[in-house]
Amino acid sequence: NDEGWFATRDRGELHNGRLTVVGRLDNLFFSGGEGIQPEEVERVILAYPAVQQVFIVPLDDVEYGQRPVAVVECDDGCELSALAAWSAERLARFQQPVQWLRLPDTLKNGGIKISRQALREWARQQTYATVS
Repeated sequence: NDEGWFATRDRGELHNGRLTVVGRLDNLFFSGGEGIQPEEVERVILAYPAVQQVFIVPLDDVEYGQRPVAVVECDDGCELSALAAWSAERLARFQQPVQWLRLPDTLKNGGIKISRQALREWARQQTYATVS
């Protein structure tokens, strides 16, 4: 702008004079009136030893507006139910994914950034496939 600033579309928090970037504004979604920043939830889940990468995507929900879904790449033998239980002890209830899906090889881009939009669409298709 005229003052030398530019909008990054990042969301940050200032605590004791220290700025922490918590995520992208365009990734923020709301579930039951609570704001969910996917990157915050992903950081918690990434602390689980067997998780290689995780993406939190919103899934439309009639009651809550949107609900978080976890798309996870983890080591062989990693049980998603154990990961969900571990995460539930560390996340607020509204942040807890309502569904856990394994990241399919078809969406892995060999080190190239994975599209959140593509993950969201894929997760939506998986959810409808399990409900039908």
